[in-house]
Amino acid sequence: MKSVRTVLIEDQELLRNVLVKTLEMNPHFEVLGDCADGKSGQTLCLEARPDLVVTDVDMPEMDGITMAQRLLKALPAVRILALTNLKDPFTINRLREVGVHGYVEKDQPLDILEEAMRRVASGGHYYTAIVQEVSSQLAQDPVAFSKILSRREQDVVRLVVQGLTSKEIAKTLKLHPRSVETHRYRIMKKLELKNVVDLVAYAERHGLGRGIQ
Repeated sequence: MKSVRTVLIEDQELLRNVLVKTLEMNPHFEVLGDCADGKSGQTLCLEARPDLVVTDVDMPEMDGITMAQRLLKALPAVRILALTNLKDPFTINRLREVGVHGYVEKDQPLDILEEAMRRVASGGHYYTAIVQEVSSQLAQDPVAFSKILSRREQDVVRLVVQGLTSKEIAKTLKLHPRSVETHRYRIMKKLELKNVVDLVAYAERHGLGRGIQ
């Protein structure tokens, strides 16, 4: 059986080194390289063109969701598995929207990760129970943020909750500051909220404030 050509992207050096050494002893996988941030990860993947990418989500330079979205556009055949501590509805919903093929929490046993890698690499999907639970809750909730707010509006809410100004949000999302103000106005109107305090409370209730940095 041909080994799965794999890239590992993880900002925690100890965990990354342990996983690399573990995979190097597994005949099913060939480690092409590893790195510690999303920007370097994107560059490595575009050069190495792996079969499988195992990536953290909350990383410096570029988060794993943004990186995955760009890789899937540039390399449609690549398979991507998210390995993360983040379990909030925003992160899980966005991973599914972007098209990531699998999700495993970092507190799962190593054999679960290896099973997920094999299944994703072979063309399948692997999501742990929490993904199914959150997805079901969002589907059943008529006022879920994913049904009311656009992706861009969700991003704006997340950054507002993190304390960024409209100017900082505009720079982060590559928008004009006036566009950010328009998004903020529409968000408040859609959610029928009066001020930022109410918005933060809404975000915390719906898990929208604990997403990727």
